[in-house]
Amino acid sequence: MQEKQKTYHLMILDKSSSMSSVRDATISGLNEQLDSIRKAAEDFDDQEQIVCFVTFASNVDTTQIWNSSIDDIENFTRETYTPDGMTALYDAIGMGVNKLRDQISEELSQRKANVVVTIFTDGEENSSREFRNASEVRELVNGIQDTGQWTVAFVGCGGEEVFTVAQSMGISRGNTMSYDAGVEGTATAFASMSDARYARTMMYSQSISKGIDTNVVNKAEDFFANIDLDTDIQIPETDGPDSAINIFEKDEK
Repeated sequence: MQEKQKTYHLMILDKSSSMSSVRDATISGLNEQLDSIRKAAEDFDDQEQIVCFVTFASNVDTTQIWNSSIDDIENFTRETYTPDGMTALYDAIGMGVNKLRDQISEELSQRKANVVVTIFTDGEENSSREFRNASEVRELVNGIQDTGQWTVAFVGCGGEEVFTVAQSMGISRGNTMSYDAGVEGTATAFASMSDARYARTMMYSQSISKGIDTNVVNKAEDFFANIDLDTDIQIPETDGPDSAINIFEKDEK
């Protein structure tokens, strides 16, 4: 039996006190992400779906769920998501990425893994101590994205400023989404992220079946584009792993 590719879902979530007003919507949205990953595990048997969960407030926590098969993870509850504190956004990204990259370095060097990093926050950085500015995060993000094995997506609350913040950290506009404050906006954002997550694993599977390096998926930088799952997403044939293609091109119905 052919060895499965590993797809790591590194979910980085704001748990600062400002998230208290949307606590239940956030818990529901988190469980929606888990359901999306469970469905991917069922539908795409060429991949092993693995979850790493990072929360950040005044401090960063990487201990709640780490390097765990989706089959072993229970849904979140009010007891397992309790907002409080400030917003150590930069530390959460830096510490989460570095921890996972160090642990799976061999799999990455053998090109046996992809990592989908999703960052969700309703506010701006205000308490990081290890990664003290956006440029330090940008250097890290650029480095992992250049390998073609990482997708880094950012979901923030607000208007155009969200895209400016993401860009300062090396995250492309196509991998960024802005959402409106409140329960409805939060729920909509998580739903879009769930669809995008599933679409990403679908594209990995299509690439694997065609014998195409999955770096064409990660380097496209359009995580939130065209996530209509009622239409098949097609991976065009390429002349090489670095070809510039539109991986979201779809057949007309």
